[in-house]
Amino acid sequence: MAITKKKTSIAEKRIAAARVAEKTAMGRSATLSSPDRVVEAIVQGIRSGRYVPGQKLIEADLTHGLGVSRGPVREALKRLTAEGVVMLTRHRGAYIRALSRTEADETLVVLEMLTGLMARLAAETVHAGDHAERIREAYEWLSAYKNGRASANEYIEKRRQFYDTLVDIGDNEQLKRIMPTIQIHLLRLQVQPYLTGKSRAEQLRSYAEVTAAVLAGKPALAERAMRRHIRRTRVRYESLPDEAFWTQPGAP
Repeated sequence: MAITKKKTSIAEKRIAAARVAEKTAMGRSATLSSPDRVVEAIVQGIRSGRYVPGQKLIEADLTHGLGVSRGPVREALKRLTAEGVVMLTRHRGAYIRALSRTEADETLVVLEMLTGLMARLAAETVHAGDHAERIREAYEWLSAYKNGRASANEYIEKRRQFYDTLVDIGDNEQLKRIMPTIQIHLLRLQVQPYLTGKSRAEQLRSYAEVTAAVLAGKPALAERAMRRHIRRTRVRYESLPDEAFWTQPGAP
């Protein structure tokens, strides 16, 4: 009974925190400048799966949907281009960025180091507060996919929540700042249509290994498990067809 009460208390705290975050976001949105509102809308659209790599962004749709003029939209698109989220071309307009094969591999090389550190830090702090419960919960959300209870976009979102939980528990502000979160999400959306049931099962086994090591409070083991997961991901991506990646027109 005591355990049930504890879980309920944690859940209630979480719901309350989510409500506070929602109100904060609403308040922030109301005070954002017009370009910032456009940037936030596009980023949130990517996270929700509304925008996917290669998709064209229509200025008229953005101006009408967000109630802003063309100036702020164009400024936002230029800013997102500089951040590697959008691709602007003179004759074709703006598109959600798709990574090339080389860019995808280079991103994963960096992620192997960063996510390995992320798992290590989470394992070092897992016994503080409700951290262990949060990790279990994040993994349970993720593992629901193996039973077909989540769509592809939901699975991507659960993966993001799993990684976000690890980063949050590790509580390293610099790691939070330098993690290329939007690029990670773009890459996931980009390759998702090409992943098989077997590869998804392999991903879940890797996440189970990471979760077990973190919950055991074994930093070195957690780091090795996460880095091994990223290396397996690189191998899977190497076997994907060329159409899964963006290619510079005219490139061999």
